[in-house]
Amino acid sequence: MKKISALVLLLLLPAAGRAQGSYTLAGCLETAAIKSPEILRERAALDEAEAGRSAALGPLLPQLDATLNYQRYEEQLPSKRAIFGASLDNYYSDITLKQLLFAGGKYKAQFSAASSGRRAQGARLSQAERELQLAVTRAYYEQLRAAHALEIQKSLLEKVTQQRITAELLYNGGKASVVDTLKTRAVEAAQRDAVKNAENQAYVKALALGQAMGLEEPARAAYAMPALNKDAEFVKELPAAELDKNPEVLYAAGNLERAGYDLKAVRAEHYPALYARGSYFMEDKSFFPGNANSYAGLFLSVPFYRGGTLSAQADKAEARRRQAAESGRKARLSVTARYAGAVSTALDKKERAATSAQTLELAKEALTASELRYSAGKITLVELLDSQNLWSSSYLAYANTVFDYLISAAEVAAVWPEGVRGELLK
Repeated sequence: MKKISALVLLLLLPAAGRAQGSYTLAGCLETAAIKSPEILRERAALDEAEAGRSAALGPLLPQLDATLNYQRYEEQLPSKRAIFGASLDNYYSDITLKQLLFAGGKYKAQFSAASSGRRAQGARLSQAERELQLAVTRAYYEQLRAAHALEIQKSLLEKVTQQRITAELLYNGGKASVVDTLKTRAVEAAQRDAVKNAENQAYVKALALGQAMGLEEPARAAYAMPALNKDAEFVKELPAAELDKNPEVLYAAGNLERAGYDLKAVRAEHYPALYARGSYFMEDKSFFPGNANSYAGLFLSVPFYRGGTLSAQADKAEARRRQAAESGRKARLSVTARYAGAVSTALDKKERAATSAQTLELAKEALTASELRYSAGKITLVELLDSQNLWSSSYLAYANTVFDYLISAAEVAAVWPEGVRGELLK
């Protein structure tokens, strides 16, 4: 997890921590790694798999048991009278050592299955960490997108308010009609509603970011427009070796391996089981027992007929193995397609970001010129509003493209962190 987190933080946002009531991306990821219920659940599942592996090893090791019991008979058995004389009391104790010699490979297969499950769960945890980083990164930039949309609407409201004041001054001076004054007032009222809507959207996105981080409160991204680094590059094809190391693929491969061992364990039920067992025991009419004795020998258990249960279990295990095989194939196809799609989208958004930046600069120049010309009474209010709409739409388009690009880059890194070459931000 540390390697992946370091790569994501390096590529997406150099700054770390929390800045005066708002979070940087690094701070969001750090908080999510500690508080996310998904990660905590997967870590608990990994502990469970580790304990299951240790439990599966037990039957392969020597088994040592001790027994101590007391019984009182209504009538003494003749065999007991021969051992310790007349008494209705019977004290018995023993120590027994048992070792499995052969069981058709059943318990070895169970241990191997548990080991495969442990490795699969480790891969699942790594995949969950990547998914969490992507989810938090996406939520972070979505919240930042909403915050920028809010700032754009507020800036536009300031401009509209100033235009309304200007229109009223021009009207009082006889240089504008009452229609222009009424239009500016209507536009101002509509813009105030737009600001309220943008505020609500920013709050909703802050709630979504907090939820992604594992918090029960809204979390706001540190406000800043990311400056893109034009030198960042993407590896277009996912190498086969990296595909094999992808956690999602490893998880599917581990499940397939475990299913194969489960099938072996079930088939081993058809074989006889051979144990070596030795016991040292004492039996008497008083505590602590006397009359020590011992035995040692081999014990064979052979399954003859179990109503077709073993065959049905084998068929069930084989079906599960086929399911796991197809899941593994699906995982490889999904990861490959997801990586290719993310790279294609990131490259497209990178080009569009450059184009949108140029369009935004032209829109800014047009708006500045229009504001000056309107103040001088050389253009109409409609022409000024067109310039404002062009500026706001260009600004929103640029911001959306930038955040779409960063989210796409995060999707690339979620599949293969080294697929992003260079820093995304300046």
